[in-house]
Amino acid sequence: MARKKVKKAAPAKKEKKAVKKSGLVTAYLGLGSNVGDREEFVEQAVFLLEKNPSIQVTKRSTNYETEPEGGSEQPKFINAAVEIRTKLSPQKLLDFCQEIEAALGRERELEWGPRTMDLDILLYDDLIYSDDTLQVPHALMHERLFVLKPLKEIAPRLIHPVLEKTIEAIYDERKAEHGETYDDELPGFKEIKGASLDDFERW
Repeated sequence: MARKKVKKAAPAKKEKKAVKKSGLVTAYLGLGSNVGDREEFVEQAVFLLEKNPSIQVTKRSTNYETEPEGGSEQPKFINAAVEIRTKLSPQKLLDFCQEIEAALGRERELEWGPRTMDLDILLYDDLIYSDDTLQVPHALMHERLFVLKPLKEIAPRLIHPVLEKTIEAIYDERKAEHGETYDDELPGFKEIKGASLDDFERW
């Protein structure tokens, strides 16, 4: 009696979260500068984001002065975060962020070195994605208080899609780990000024 051929099951495909194909998605960007007029570079980066017809800046954090990380001696940073609504794909958004960095004179000669502008995609909707050039959520955002502090200001109840915790909860955990190093009242993490979309100069 001839044996029946058993059809092998196809290997399971890795599940990919689809980006919304229509309409706008919400993304969060981190900004940092520690060269020259740091606050001016932050202002110009926000302005250039808004100049793109596919991007709408909907929220902006306070500017914070923070101590540099990375092991080399360099000036303190001004850090901020923005919420945007965009039609751009994650890769197109990354390309545009790098265009802004280049326009503002960013040089990539030294990793973790001083920079006129560092513009990172922190979160893109609830997308979980990784390739050779981009990882979303940002791979280190949950470890960096200088990222979490301004992000918590504009989106405290936002859920990190991998850790499944709110930004506020992640920030509180990291702050507890650092003890008083990043106490809000200490100069190591100093609020520079309040900011909104209406109170900074537009070019």
